[in-house]
Amino acid sequence: MTNRRKALWAVAAVMTLLVVTAISIPNMLRSRKVDQSVSFSTGSAAEQQGAGGGGGGHKIAVYAQLVAPDKKLIHNAELELVVGDVRAAAEQIRKLVDLNHGEIDKLEIRDATGGSVSATLVVRVPASGLENALAEFKKVAVRTEREQVSTRDVSRDFYDNEAHMRNLRAEEQQYLLIMKQAHTVKDTLEVSEKLSDVRDRIERLQAQIQLMTHDIEMSVVTVALTQESDARAPGIRWRPLYNAKVAVRDLLEGLGDWVDSMVAILIKLPLIVLWTLTVGVILWVVWQSGRSVWLRFLKPRLAQKAR
Repeated sequence: MTNRRKALWAVAAVMTLLVVTAISIPNMLRSRKVDQSVSFSTGSAAEQQGAGGGGGGHKIAVYAQLVAPDKKLIHNAELELVVGDVRAAAEQIRKLVDLNHGEIDKLEIRDATGGSVSATLVVRVPASGLENALAEFKKVAVRTEREQVSTRDVSRDFYDNEAHMRNLRAEEQQYLLIMKQAHTVKDTLEVSEKLSDVRDRIERLQAQIQLMTHDIEMSVVTVALTQESDARAPGIRWRPLYNAKVAVRDLLEGLGDWVDSMVAILIKLPLIVLWTLTVGVILWVVWQSGRSVWLRFLKPRLAQKAR
């Protein structure tokens, strides 16, 4: 192997090493931060156990609840069913909802021109029995055209509301204590106004918590019923309205994915540019260093040997 080839291989190895180092260092730093945070959490739990004596078990349990609270999830589902008789199927589903201790939010039956019948039901069933309820609903149908179950995590919002409620309750108690110590009409009116504002915020926040709790405990199921005679003609499966709805849904989902991707790219654009500049500067420095070594040392030696 000639000296020129050795120099090129050395420059390539250095460039590769620098690029790998530039990419690996941020990941190593992030891993180190995660390890430190885990170690800190574990150490805190151990300190609580040692300092608590006989009550250490209770403190550890409270600490575990603060670190990993129960998740608050909202489960929703959608069903598109083809049935033999829309009205009879709607009545069966209504009875099933009652048996499952659910609620009927909406029941709409539509008679279109030509004698076709369709229906839409929006019902609520206990989240713990959602799977069984869906299975019972599908037994009413001749076939199931579509089934979708979605889950939304609202743990952060739920616990933020609870913490805000505790703060408002504490603020309310403070105003009540100040009210008892007020000696003038002016002070009493000012404290009364503040107390009224706090109680108004408590009522509104309590309504939000109750609504969120209801959504967590009771899952919403949207059931679309289609008459079998409308969905399938003799020998021909003709469903233009359903196909149009599916096409529109796919279009909206595709547009949503595109918008999400573009927003993510725009938000991360400074980071992308920074990384591009970093790698570019590293490559430029390596190139200039290699070129300098080549011009100052390797090329003159090769020229001397050629003579």
